[in-house]
Amino acid sequence: MRITPNRTLAPVLATAIGVTTAAGGEGTLAGHVPVAGPAPGQGAGSANGTAPSIQALLHGITGMTRLPVAGIQMVQAGERLLFVSANGRYVFTGPAWDLWHGARLASLGEAARLAGRIDLKRLGLDPAALGALDVGEGTQTVVVFVDPRCPHCQALLGSLPALGARYRFRLVPLPVLGPASEQAVARLDCLAGREPQKAREALLSGKVDGLPEPTAGCGQARAQRALVTAELLGITGVPYLIAPDGRMQQGAPADLSQWLEGSP
Repeated sequence: MRITPNRTLAPVLATAIGVTTAAGGEGTLAGHVPVAGPAPGQGAGSANGTAPSIQALLHGITGMTRLPVAGIQMVQAGERLLFVSANGRYVFTGPAWDLWHGARLASLGEAARLAGRIDLKRLGLDPAALGALDVGEGTQTVVVFVDPRCPHCQALLGSLPALGARYRFRLVPLPVLGPASEQAVARLDCLAGREPQKAREALLSGKVDGLPEPTAGCGQARAQRALVTAELLGITGVPYLIAPDGRMQQGAPADLSQWLEGSP
């Protein structure tokens, strides 16, 4: 289930590069704000450090990829890599680094590959601190963010025990569907502190409404950490899975076993 809609930047870029030539010779952006072109005898950027024209800067776009950060698109224009804001107003140039992976973004392909993965160990994110309930005893770890009241999550949860010999599924309850979900997650967290097996069974079965009411002081801190982590990771819907190799998937894969093995 989606939390917030995604937006595409392609229309904005199309507007940004839709430059026409006015009668006076100046470039106009979609018929509005004049944009001065290069002075005679100058290239994309003049020798005195003035900014290049939009035509020169965005000429020859061959590809783009959305970065997992609000409002930034990475664009290949000729041999240049540019970073364009969502509204097309700002363009950033120069080297960029993915600090979560410790890697320089040298190509669209590498940026897309890294954008679709996360290394929880490198970031120091422990699912247990987020209230994770574990299913399976396998050697490979899979993190799954779920809302206990989400029907799509329940369909996915039903398929996990059969894969438990190979994988260890760390189920992070994420209350994204309103007050009822917040109460359900609080009940699960409080019960997990006393009887983790019962809490795990309640999550897998979806029978969370009958759990004891949370007592004062439990069921809040881990849920808040889970919500903050979801925001940090850019999670916009549940279920949300992180495979052993760091690949991320929003929504249940058509074939979970194949997806976990690396097949699309």
